[in-house]
Amino acid sequence: MKKLFLLFLPIITFGQVAVADFVHLEKGADNDYHTLEQIWKPFHLQEIKEGKKVGWAVWKFDKTPEMDKAPDYLVFNFYKDENQAKSYQDNFDWEIARKKIESLNKRKFSKATLRNIFNKKIKNEVRQYTIKLIDQTVRAGGEVKIGDKLSFGAMKQLNDDYENYELNVFMPMWEKQLLNGKIKQWSFTKVIDKNEVALDKTHMTFIINNNANPNDVEFISSNKWLNDKIIEHGLNSRDFVSAEATLIYTSN
Repeated sequence: MKKLFLLFLPIITFGQVAVADFVHLEKGADNDYHTLEQIWKPFHLQEIKEGKKVGWAVWKFDKTPEMDKAPDYLVFNFYKDENQAKSYQDNFDWEIARKKIESLNKRKFSKATLRNIFNKKIKNEVRQYTIKLIDQTVRAGGEVKIGDKLSFGAMKQLNDDYENYELNVFMPMWEKQLLNGKIKQWSFTKVIDKNEVALDKTHMTFIINNNANPNDVEFISSNKWLNDKIIEHGLNSRDFVSAEATLIYTSN
């Protein structure tokens, strides 16, 4: 399998990482949040142009599990490797960024508008994870675009066999779904770092434009009992929660 992290950007090679922010907003702050992202967008594009990171994307959750402070948005920043991601975060200077944002937005937003948005408490909590690609299918149907749908899974590994089940049982199933035109791409990632408020998750999966039917594909079609047992053990190798989102902003 050719390992390309193509999930959110045209071409990102294996070894690069994404920092994923799961954003829970203050009540009634949705409009202000969109303004905030529109203000930040030119900054992200400029940072990418200067080679400080390689991409940025924002997904709006349409469906989330029942949980305390369920996320409203999922924001990705992409870096060429773990070192670049860590260096960017460790050396980020808000005053330098603020001046750059003001300069890039001077024809669209006044300083008063920027000051007002930055002084508001818009985000209630941000659960942040740094994730690294383990493997994925090829991507069908061209680049990811605004309006595309994302099916997201967050897992906690329960035994040493978990990754092997994802790669040797579930990934072949998703490859068949892709060949049948039911999905655009499936990706499997591992959490390599997280902040203090992040949940106890070890892995994440992402499926673009998921119209799959689990009944369409069997792992061992000649032996239903064995097929079902393998899938059962695979499912029991992890705790799993799922969500769905729509792409609303991207650096593509």
